[in-house]
Parts: sequence; C-alpha cells; structure tokens
Amino acid sequence: MNTKRLHIFGKGFINSYSQLFFADSKVFAWLLLLSSFVNPITGISGIIATLVALLFAYWIGLDRPHISYGTYSYNALMIGMVLGAQYSFNWNFVLLLITGSILSVLFAVWFNTILYKYKLPALSLSFLVSLWLILIGMRTFGKMELSEAGLFRLNDWYAVGGNQLVQWMQLIEENQLPEFVEVYLKSLSAVFFQYNIISGTLILVGLIIWSRIAFVLSVVGFVIGYLFYLGVSGEFSQLYYSYIGFNFILTAISLGGYYLIPSRASFVLAIIAMPLIGIFISGLNGLMGVFQLPLYSLPFSITVILILMLLQQRKHFHRLVLVTQQHFSPEKNLYQFTNEQTRFRQATSVKIRLPFYGEWHVSQGYNGNITHRENWRQALDFVVVDDLLKTYKSPGEKVTDYYCYNLPVLAPADGYVSEVIDGIEDNSIGEVDTTHNWGNTIVINHGEGIYSKLSHLYQHTLVVRKNDYVKAGQVIAHCGSSGRSPEPHLHFQMQATPYIGSATMSYPIAYFISRIKEQYAFHEFDIPKEGAHVHHPIQTTLIYDAFQFIPGKKITYEIENAQKVKSLVTWECGVNAWNQTYLHCAKSDSYAYFVSNETVFYFTAFYGDKKAFLFDFYLAAQKILLGYYQDLIIHDSIAATVCHNQWTLWIQDAIAPFYQFMKVNYQSKFSNIDNVYAPTHIVINTKVSAFIANHLIKQRVYSLTINNGVLAEWSVKKGNKTVIKATCIDL
Repeated sequence: MNTKRLHIFGKGFINSYSQLFFADSKVFAWLLLLSSFVNPITGISGIIATLVALLFAYWIGLDRPHISYGTYSYNALMIGMVLGAQYSFNWNFVLLLITGSILSVLFAVWFNTILYKYKLPALSLSFLVSLWLILIGMRTFGKMELSEAGLFRLNDWYAVGGNQLVQWMQLIEENQLPEFVEVYLKSLSAVFFQYNIISGTLILVGLIIWSRIAFVLSVVGFVIGYLFYLGVSGEFSQLYYSYIGFNFILTAISLGGYYLIPSRASFVLAIIAMPLIGIFISGLNGLMGVFQLPLYSLPFSITVILILMLLQQRKHFHRLVLVTQQHFSPEKNLYQFTNEQTRFRQATSVKIRLPFYGEWHVSQGYNGNITHRENWRQALDFVVVDDLLKTYKSPGEKVTDYYCYNLPVLAPADGYVSEVIDGIEDNSIGEVDTTHNWGNTIVINHGEGIYSKLSHLYQHTLVVRKNDYVKAGQVIAHCGSSGRSPEPHLHFQMQATPYIGSATMSYPIAYFISRIKEQYAFHEFDIPKEGAHVHHPIQTTLIYDAFQFIPGKKITYEIENAQKVKSLVTWECGVNAWNQTYLHCAKSDSYAYFVSNETVFYFTAFYGDKKAFLFDFYLAAQKILLGYYQDLIIHDSIAATVCHNQWTLWIQDAIAPFYQFMKVNYQSKFSNIDNVYAPTHIVINTKVSAFIANHLIKQRVYSLTINNGVLAEWSVKKGNKTVIKATCIDL
C-alpha cells in the first residue's frame, strides 16, 4: 500500500473517532480510542469495523477527502462498539461485523445524498438503521452469543494488569462522586457505548482539550436534561442503563456550537432543545420497545435535524447564525466568524467599483444639501477638480471648459442594462432641464434587487442598449450635463428597482483610495464622503506579480534564525474542492488559505503548526494592497486564536460566546520604493499586535522585500534585531 493510501486511511481512521463529537482533534481522537478499550472487546470491534468501512469505501471509489474525514466510517465504528459490548467475540461475530460495516457505508452514502439537498447532516442515521436491521436479523442467527464480559470485568482487568489494575479500577469505580457528576461522566462514556467513570473521565479530558465551549455546552445540556427528568419525575433508568443520556450532551454541542455560531442565542436554543430530547426519549422508548429495538442516538438525530430544517426555513436572520464553513471546533467557528464580521462587515455579494478612470472629487455625497434629499438622499455626484478645487478651466462659460466633461463613464459591475435614455441635450452652464430631470441615463441590473444608475450623460455617447450585457470597467458612455445639471457632473446611485426615478439605497464601493491633500487612505466596502478625492486603487505590477500564487507553484526559502542556523522550506500553492486557494508546507503539514484579486491579497485562515515558518508568513502578509502608495497604512484584524497563549485562550474560550476580551490587530505600511514610475524594489513593513482588554501584550514586526516581481526576502524582527530571515532561492 503506497504512502498516499496510508495517509488517507490513517486520517480516516482517527477522524472516525473524533467525528462522533464533531471534532478534528488528534489528541481528542486518541483519548476517545483509549476510552473504548476500557472494555477491550468493544475497542477491538470498533477498530475492525472502522477499518472495514474505510477499505470498502476506498475500494468502491468513494470521495477520498470524505474518506479522510471519516464521513463513511464513523457509523461503522459505532456499530462495532455496540456489537462488541453485547456479543461474544468469535468468527461468526467477525463475519457479521464486517457485513454490518459495509451496510453502514451504503446507508451513509444514501442518507448523505438525500439530506445534502436540504443542507442537512445525516448524523448517526446510518448507524441506527444498519444496527436495527442487524439486531432484528440476529434473532434468527443461532450462533451469536451474548457477551458476559460486562459481568466479569474484574477477571478481564486481572488478565490485563493483575491485582494492581483490579485494585486501581475498583478504587476509581467505588469513589463516592455526587450522583449528578457520576451520571454525567457515565453519559459521556455512553457515547462510546461504555457506562463507566473511567471511560467518561478520558472523554471529558479530551473534550476539554478540544473545546472549552463544547465542554460548557455538554454540562449545560446535561444539567437541563437532568433537571427536566427530575421536574417531570421521569424514569431515570432510561438515562442510567439505556446508553441514551448522552443525547442531551451531543445535542447541546451540535446546536450550541457546531452547526451554529456559538452565542447567547445558540445557548438558549440548546437549552430549549433539552426538554424536546426528553420527550423524544420517553415517547420513542415506548414506540421502539414494541419492536425491542434500542433508541441509542435517535432522539439526538431527530431533534438536531428538525431544528436545523426549521432554521433553514427562516425569512429573517439575526441572532442564530448557521455555520457556513465548518472548522470542526466551536471556538474556531466563533473566532473566524467574529473576525470576518470585523474584516468584512460591510462586504457585499456584488462588488461595485467607481464608475470612472483616474481621480474624481465627490461634489455631493449622501444626504447632500443640494439635491440628495428624501428618497434620493443616498447618491453621489462626481466631478474633476484642479489643485485649486476648481471644476473648470477659465473662463468656465461652456460645458467643454469643465474637466469632467466628455470623460469616459464605466460600468460599476457586471450586469444587464435595464434602461437607457439618450438624446437629451446638455444644458448651458447654470441652466437645468427639470422636464428630463435625470438627463441621459443608464440603469444596470447587477442581480436581484441590486441596480446602479448613472445620469446626466453626454447625448449619443451611450454605447449600450437595453438588455446588453456589460462587464465591470467597460466604457458605457461619457460624462455630460443633461437633465437637472447646472454644470457637467456624473450622478451615481444604487437602487433596488430598475426604474429611472427609483429611490436610492445605501450600497458601498468595494475598493477605493481617498486623498486629503497628499495623505492617502484605503477603503473597503465603504461610502465615499463628500469633499473627498477618490480613485480606484492603481495596481503596481511588481507587487501583483510577487503575490501571484498560482496552483501548482512552488516557492523555496532559505531560513536563517537568530543563531545563524540555516534550513530550507518549500511551500506549494494548491486549491481545494471548494475552489479555495492555499499555501501548503509539507514539512509541517500546515495550510494558509488566501484570496487574491486585482486589488488586495489577504489570508483567511491557518491550519497546522504555529511554529512553522508558514505561520509567520501568514501573519506578515495578512493583507497586502497590490498597489504602492507611500506611507499608506492598511489596517486589519486577525482571529484571536492566532497570537495569544494557550492558558489565556482557554479562559477566553469558556466565555467567548458571551464576551470576548482578546483581539489581534494587523497593520501594513509601504516604506520604500526605488522608482515610483518603474519600480524594481519595494519594501513593506507589517506588524501584528495582540491585546487583552485593550492592553498590548505581544507584538511581532515583519519586513517584506519585493525584487523584480518576486517576494525575494521577508524577515521577523524583535526591536531592531532580525531574528528570522527568509531568502527566496527560486530567483
């Protein structure tokens, strides 16, 4: 078996364990594996079933990444553990175990295919249906014997570790824990079809290591479920002996922090779900008892699927936010979401650009005192001015004296032309045409409910007609002075309907540079202010080429640390199934995901070893404007998990859904260029600052050097001293 196959099977095997808690933590997975061996036959049966499912899924040709995630094998793992806990281990048992594992793969594919259309998870439905069929069938299998391992655990422990292990195990089990704590630990162990404190303690340790939010949710879910049973005088034997008390725990984790972004509202939803679980346990227990079939995880699966389906049907979205990109950790889901809200809080699906070349002046902005009032208050008027802020060259008596007159007007985004008005003459300076208020106009449809309107255009320069398709940046007309326009200018507005007189709506420009005197500022998804000089960012080819990481491209750096020790590191650019680009360091098995467009390069996420040099580069180049502006500063934020130490982060994790006291800021600044007009050398300085309650606690400073279109060198500095220097050897 080649290395690639071993890698797929290795990841798929260990992920099959962590998947039962929605996790991707290897440490947690190994602790879960260890916990399954408190009953050795249970552990061995789980391993056999998992391996069979992985081999069958690979042999039949199922999706390799899903095999690696454990998607097709975690249900088989549960089947193996259930059967191993209840039946004697013999060749007949192994044959049935293999058959059941393959059956679970078939049902896993079927349920995933059906529910994927509705954006719903299959959870443990494959396990339940496969197991029920096996249990019903086994009633006619005469050679299957119930296991007595659970009755003679002392003998099993003695065989493994002698008297010392027996005494130690007895000491643990006889420890007089409060009933609630004991039931909680045993309910955790029931996820792996054990019912003992030892297994539950191992799982608890792994749960805390993986996610503090999940741990808090597990306690909250179990407390509410426990109190519900206590309040309604429920049958506690259902929780104690039927392996179903864990339904409260898994439901709370899945709804409170996995499928939804952890928040106050998600915790409330998890609490609301607990009585529902109690009803399902009591109601379904009676129903399934008719067929003598166990419930296991059925209440959890039904409750979660029903609630997620309900959330999918919402018309209004506010507090409860579904996770759109799963990071397999409540903390990662929360911090990534919070960071994206900060970084891209104004981001829009349609990216609108300024509708002209070069720098123009905002003569009237939103809520302007001249004409931008009432239903038409969210509009922008653009003109061109000279150094004295004059809009014309002397004498300014004709439209041709005005700087913006007859300049090209561009489509602000891709779309279809909805409406065109042409043939209206320009006004003489100081006069207006109130009969044709908007003058020559083009309305473009950029998507459902998103239209742009450009007015006061120069007659007969409109080069598009109704229903034409236009591309962003395409010349569609020239600036004029038609309609209610006492002097040449371009009126620009966004609106929700396709009509000429439609009311305006607030909608940001995706990227632009504003200038006050000689000081430049970069804006993302912002509204230009009245009085500002604005232009679309001008791309510097040197910078753009340096950050063009094309899939398949490899970059090798020679790294020199503070002790002058040198090493080589190679990164390869790739793209995943979701068309997300990344840099991969094979040496550390780390991934840094990024986005690069015509305006900015920025990283979106990092997975892997934070001691890897790729992590430092991820911080150093967090956001880079692809156009050089001397001393322009780019500000950004990074997820709090990046720079803070583990213990501080654990404290933050526990209360993160309610309050976040940690933050990490990023800043980049262009500091040096050898030639503004034909550069071959550019230096960008960046820094990352970590704060606790607005107090700076840690900072990293970087320098990026670009030579001839290549990121030739980058370094990490401490004070004035360089502690890491990376030099590209692919020049």
